[in-house]
Amino acid sequence: SFTPGGLQLTGRVTDLAVQGSGFFVVERGGTQLLTRDGAFNWDASGELVTSGGARVLGWTTDGVGTVDTSSTPSRIAVPTSVLPPEATGNVTLAGNVPAGAAIGDSFATSAQVHDAIGTEFDLTVRLTKTGTGAWTAAVTATDPNGVVKDVTPSPAPQLTFNAAGELTSASALNLTGVTLGTGSPQDLSVKLGSTQHGFTQFDQAVSLDIPVRDGSGGAELAGVAFGTDGSVTAQYTNGDSRVIARIALASVTNPEGLMRASDNLYSTSLTSGDPVFGLAGDDRLGTISPGSLEGSNVDLASEFTNLVLAQRGFQANTRVITTSDEMLADLVNVKR
Repeated sequence: SFTPGGLQLTGRVTDLAVQGSGFFVVERGGTQLLTRDGAFNWDASGELVTSGGARVLGWTTDGVGTVDTSSTPSRIAVPTSVLPPEATGNVTLAGNVPAGAAIGDSFATSAQVHDAIGTEFDLTVRLTKTGTGAWTAAVTATDPNGVVKDVTPSPAPQLTFNAAGELTSASALNLTGVTLGTGSPQDLSVKLGSTQHGFTQFDQAVSLDIPVRDGSGGAELAGVAFGTDGSVTAQYTNGDSRVIARIALASVTNPEGLMRASDNLYSTSLTSGDPVFGLAGDDRLGTISPGSLEGSNVDLASEFTNLVLAQRGFQANTRVITTSDEMLADLVNVKR
């Protein structure tokens, strides 16, 4: 019976259950097979496999989480290599500089950024008031050894605010070809405010901050998580996460026409029709429930009834044999 069974929570990350009529797609011996059994695990090579060793199939993402479902599903593997570092290219300076500050007053804020080889630096942006609504900016980078390097663009950027406290000068401090450490030169843009994070000069206390920045250091794989949409997300030690694949689901026109194979696997036939592949979330396929397995959908009342009938039939047959034996014994006794 291919009627969906109830879910049993297992807590194992790689246990997956289909909530719907779809099937997982696996490969064994070069042949594609279907299954509802989602008791998966990782093998020694980092591939997702069934308990019987069949390879679970899906689609590898293009790096931003999208997949091409028109292509043939392939094996799903977790990358075991170190995640390469990414140089910081953009940061956003936000907050408020006090309109009532005296000329010569300066305020600063810092944030951690990375160069091309993953070295972490403290980037400090300091604003110094030079006149009414006028400020000058200086940028420094401090390496892990405490060495400070001035990376301020030349000439020094001048910031101007109007009477309403709004920035009227350039919207960013562009550091072009700056070398923070021993890595390659990089372009670094310090954006001054955004729609979500304002940058103002109001008659309020200073509140400078760098709430947004990109870039990261190198990291190792820390774990893998699965989503209800079949997404396979790699989680890294630096807090970064990336969707590396999507698990394929399939449907057939007539599930009752599938041919049974071993290990809870099924192959298609002329009666079942060819499989149609897709992603979890499609109405015809259903969703995936991570950390769960599909329970048995056997009708216990019907099965126990059949068992009782079989038992009664067996008992009746034994009575026939016993009766026949007794009749033969009586015939032998009559002859004697």
